[in-house]
Amino acid sequence: MDPAWSLELLQRAAPTVERLEVVCPREPHLRAVHAMPRLRRLRLDCDDALDAAPPELGALPPGHSGLRWLHVSGFPRATTESLLQAHGGTLEELVLWSGTPGERGWPWSCSDLHSLLGRCGLRALRRLLLWRPGSTSHTVRACGEQRAAVRAALPGVQVLCGECDHGL
Repeated sequence: MDPAWSLELLQRAAPTVERLEVVCPREPHLRAVHAMPRLRRLRLDCDDALDAAPPELGALPPGHSGLRWLHVSGFPRATTESLLQAHGGTLEELVLWSGTPGERGWPWSCSDLHSLLGRCGLRALRRLLLWRPGSTSHTVRACGEQRAAVRAALPGVQVLCGECDHGL
């Protein structure tokens, strides 16, 4: 797909979009999505194209309603954290690709997920599903420990694992 054309399309549709799925966005596309004032549900899937210079998103622009539902996978850690911080006041449900502690880097493994999420100001969050695709680090014991730490950092949030809590 032509990046210039897809960016123009995102910008033209921005005032009316409420639900969106974006695969492998580049920084200008991600910033265009971030500025969509009516966007409430967003699925973002990324490859490693943003890893060299991970974009960090700022506060939401004036008049933005904020996301209520977000699925984010494959984004650099700094980009993911800034996205969660931007929507911390409105985000109710989050599906996040993150592994348990392991040898690989983010998002295949994560030893401090509770700290990362605790810094994001997720005041409206009610449900977190940890998505563990493919070669993502995961053991039942490590997952239980990770979920307990996240629950302590985010009291009142239902924390689920796509592997351990079958059928999700």
